[in-house]
Amino acid sequence: MSFVAAPPANPPAAIADAIAGDGWWPDLSIAKFRDAMRIPTEVTDGRCRDALVNGFVSADAELARWRACRVDEGAASLDLVDGISIGGETRPVILWRRIVYAYAAADLAETHNDISATNDSGARSDIDRRAAGAAEHRRNATVAVRDLLGRTRSRVALL
Repeated sequence: MSFVAAPPANPPAAIADAIAGDGWWPDLSIAKFRDAMRIPTEVTDGRCRDALVNGFVSADAELARWRACRVDEGAASLDLVDGISIGGETRPVILWRRIVYAYAAADLAETHNDISATNDSGARSDIDRRAAGAAEHRRNATVAVRDLLGRTRSRVALL
């Protein structure tokens, strides 16, 4: 007697690695995001995709005015914005990716217990760890936004 397993009638759709930009912002890769932000395999590609799309939306909202100025100056895409080239990419592209990745990692840190920017997993409750990890990722996004906009990184409020 032999057994032959038939494939499922409707296999789940594969998630493409590339998340297409809008022609001005560059495409993103789920695999590169996972590698750069050390996202564990327990987080599905679908969840990473959602987090990256949300990070993309947040970055776009933060940089809308800056982008409009660059377009008015004649930049047809982010990689055509003036900036030094590092490793074959311009500084604006590197910073933009950092912004999106940080926002996406903050989103994941809030919703997954095993993603944190800290190493002291036993010292705090899961909720505290997630909040701290998300806050650190958001802080990294803010620093990258300020770097791209050419603003200082610190603010001081006098009371």
